[in-house]
Amino acid sequence: SSGINAEWPLRPGGHQYLRILDSFFPGSLSAQDKTLLTKEFNVNMPLHYKEALKKNPNFGHGSIGVYEWWKGLVRQLYLSSHIDMKDYQFSLLFDDTYNQFRTTNCWDMYPETIPVLEEIQARGIDVVVTSDFDVGLVNILRQHGLFKPDDISSSLVKEVITSYEQGLAKPDLLKSVKEKWDITVHVGDSYERDVVGAEKIGVLPIFVDRGNSGICKLHPSVQTLSGILDYIK
Repeated sequence: SSGINAEWPLRPGGHQYLRILDSFFPGSLSAQDKTLLTKEFNVNMPLHYKEALKKNPNFGHGSIGVYEWWKGLVRQLYLSSHIDMKDYQFSLLFDDTYNQFRTTNCWDMYPETIPVLEEIQARGIDVVVTSDFDVGLVNILRQHGLFKPDDISSSLVKEVITSYEQGLAKPDLLKSVKEKWDITVHVGDSYERDVVGAEKIGVLPIFVDRGNSGICKLHPSVQTLSGILDYIK
């Protein structure tokens, strides 16, 4: 079984948060405001994301829960960009943001995803998605038609395992998955979490290096998912 990096934001996160904010307060942002806020969101979001994970690991598993985890993160994002609104406005805006990020409104597939997964399935190999994300990933994959929990035999993805559900992040998450599945290959786009993580549990890592960084020297590296078919037999 493999971890598959199959979905991606339609646009960078900053654009998505701005799109939702702009639709919630139509006409309130000038073109200059939008340009500035997009840059600020794209810079600040990763910083707040790291801090939120440090404070409440695994998206609030066993502590505040996933909804409050994201709510605190988005609040910090807006505060750091000096966006002022009433509490009830933020609550409504956040609910819309939270729900949209759990649908295909904010996520798309790489074009090669379905053909690659269909070929892997034809070879009799099961695919398990393991992700340092929350349970919203299940709905995203379902909407894309990749995961069919009610019809696992035809589902391109057999199981979706997230760090929120397990209370574990990679590489510990991979170790937990290996106890259930006979993992032979792990595919991912994070060198530290996916490549190093797979090494630690004795599984062949395949690094999806879409930016062609060349960072992965000792294991297979591909620029698209199509390249993994040469290593999955």
